Amino acid sequence: MLPVLSGIAAIIVLIVLIVYCKLHPFVALIISSLGLGLVNGLGTEKTVKSFTTGFGSQLSTTGIVIGLGAIIGGMLVSSGGAERIANVIVGKSKKALIPLAVGLVALIIELPNLFEVTFVLLIPIVFSVAKRTHTSALYVAIPMAAGMMTAHGLLPPGPATVIGAGAIGVDLGLVSMIGIVICIPVFAAGVWLFPKLMQRYYLRYQVSDGSEYATKDDDLAQAPGILKSLPSVLLAPVLLIIGTIGKAVFSKGSVGYVITQFFGNTVVALLLSALYALIFLGLGSGMTAKKTLSQSKTSLKGVVNVLLIIGAGGGLKEMLQSTGLSDQIATTTAKWAIPTVLLAWLIAALFRVALGSGTVAVAAAAGIVAPMVAQADDLHKALAVLAIAVGAMIFSHVNDGAFWLFQEYLDMTVPQTLKTWSFLVTVQSVVGLIALLLVDAVIGVVV
Repeated sequence: MLPVLSGIAAIIVLIVLIVYCKLHPFVALIISSLGLGLVNGLGTEKTVKSFTTGFGSQLSTTGIVIGLGAIIGGMLVSSGGAERIANVIVGKSKKALIPLAVGLVALIIELPNLFEVTFVLLIPIVFSVAKRTHTSALYVAIPMAAGMMTAHGLLPPGPATVIGAGAIGVDLGLVSMIGIVICIPVFAAGVWLFPKLMQRYYLRYQVSDGSEYATKDDDLAQAPGILKSLPSVLLAPVLLIIGTIGKAVFSKGSVGYVITQFFGNTVVALLLSALYALIFLGLGSGMTAKKTLSQSKTSLKGVVNVLLIIGAGGGLKEMLQSTGLSDQIATTTAKWAIPTVLLAWLIAALFRVALGSGTVAVAAAAGIVAPMVAQADDLHKALAVLAIAVGAMIFSHVNDGAFWLFQEYLDMTVPQTLKTWSFLVTVQSVVGLIALLLVDAVIGVVV
């Protein structure tokens, strides 16, 4: 009984430290994890060792993947390739297809980037398109945000799937394959369903015209073309999927198996994508070797915060296992008549609403959900990862930095932002849950 009560207490302490004491999530995760170990009698030495073991284990692959993803994103943005992709796809779209085009561009560019980077990059294009089509900026900004959230939550190297797959121990390629399926309704909910529900607000709300964020066509003169830019984003997901297919098609030890598993390995796939970006978007687009190196360093600085939180989340997961709480969670939840997908979604959603940060929500929820699916097959583990990811998308509000980013750039009031941005991500989260439950039901019938 003590591990259960102490586990609940550790979660409450974590929330209090982040929300009320305003401690950095990294520090709060360390304190709550160490406290959990000490209260359960692990002793000082074993408590610290358990945390550091979990920290290192979580980052052993996840850290490399997110670091390489940051380099890809940095080169895509600094070379002008991201803006070229946006202008080519959006610029040739008819007005009726603008939401779809903008959402697709946001999804593509968000894949290797942090949310804030993609938002700041695309917001000038949002205002430019709104002005050209004589529509409210919300008409363009909502699909942009929807595309970004879809990629951020459901596709690698986005942090949600990478963290979840690492914590639960499932092939990221398999998560990617199912994630692509779930992306379709989640993306559609954001770029089509939600705008339909909110259409009457577009005309009523007075938002910024974005004149201060105007783009300059001259800036794209030296930017790489779209055919050169896209492979940097799409190469890694394709290789991951090939690796997963190869595992099913080729017999273990065969030449085909060895080749597909090497190139489909998460680290190798991201490394090849990063090398492509450095060579073709960096050096191949006129950057000097010195500038390319400098940009890589700058990109990596931006993910330090994320990596520390991810590692600390791994420490919490290890502490749950060391105290025996993981086994109790697995035994108890196995008796509940609640689908694991729904339970994983609920846990992540609670952390998201309480803590604000989707990354922290995923890291914390994954540590709790991992023992629930420890004996499950890989398909159900992948579903649990995605359930955590979509749960951590729900109801972004005033304790989330993305909420204020949307509010400030569009010059909206807090109530307006709640009715648009917060409602948008909630609709996407719920639609994602429904899609996952349907896939879970189909797997239960077929497998």
